[in-house]
Amino acid sequence: MRKTAMRRALWAFMAVMTVCAAACAAPATLTVGNTGSSIKPAMVVLAHEKGFYRDEGLDVTIVPIANLNDGITAVQLGKLDILPLGIIPSVTFISKGADLVIYGGTIAEGSQGVTLPENAAQYRDLTAFRGKRIAVVLPETGKMIMKDLIRKAGVDVEREVQFVVLNGFQSVIETVLKGAADIGFVNSGFDIIARRRGLAVAVDLKDWAPNSVCCRQTTSRKTFEAKRDALVKFQTANLEAYKFYKERPDETVGLLTAYSGQPEDYVRHCLYDDVMVVTLDPASRRIKDFYEVMKANGDIDPNTPHGIDKAIDTSIYAEALDAMQARYPDSPIFKDLRKRFELEND
Repeated sequence: MRKTAMRRALWAFMAVMTVCAAACAAPATLTVGNTGSSIKPAMVVLAHEKGFYRDEGLDVTIVPIANLNDGITAVQLGKLDILPLGIIPSVTFISKGADLVIYGGTIAEGSQGVTLPENAAQYRDLTAFRGKRIAVVLPETGKMIMKDLIRKAGVDVEREVQFVVLNGFQSVIETVLKGAADIGFVNSGFDIIARRRGLAVAVDLKDWAPNSVCCRQTTSRKTFEAKRDALVKFQTANLEAYKFYKERPDETVGLLTAYSGQPEDYVRHCLYDDVMVVTLDPASRRIKDFYEVMKANGDIDPNTPHGIDKAIDTSIYAEALDAMQARYPDSPIFKDLRKRFELEND
């Protein structure tokens, strides 16, 4: 009897210790890059500010980066786990053999062509770009996609179009206002600034290339393999933030306005006026399309031996979406995301 009691006491002690170990285990850590206080990775910022990462058992630190090339280099070197901004640096490095994994989305579309109001109507036909001076910022996804579409419309973009390369979207607006360019491409919600300065939106990327990729989430192969469970939890928390964003817009705008220091109307415009689409879906088909666009434009080597397929993973997002549908089985938000996932991914 005494031995039996001792064994039971030992088992009880071990059970308590096991529970304690699980409860006291250090949360998985992830570092995520952001350029200053940008709201482009809106769901990352929202998940961080609302504590959704902590709820999933993660310790997530948002790390400032100077630019996207520095960010993707830090990912390669293992100094940063996730870059949720840009697609051009990721694709460029992959085309040169970098072992990176694009596994999720951040935003899509989000690029507009702005011009003087009296000239706006002509750009309903892409052949109208023939002979035009187009103000652009390099690199910018919308300009790259539109260049490919203009070429496919029969315009010789190397001989019949002049690209005026500038260092920022504000400069694009000023250049069009001065008449030094006929039209200019902006993104990140700069269309609201262009309109206030008297310009009109003549081209919206979403009308020509629906759900075209913009910022994606990229990690290294090493991090992908070593921290895969954490990446699933990271995406689950981002989807929790997405639900909050869809259901509580005023609180979302308030939080991101405070985080970014940007005017409230600008933040609301970016998030809710359909100027850029918030999406966590990797959209593998759109990534593959963009890889071919960059080849066609000469932005990457068209003869590169490195394909894009092995650098795309859709399983992390799929698992996170499974988790959210189990958590909220009646939510139309996640039913809709599931349908979109099936349409946009191979």
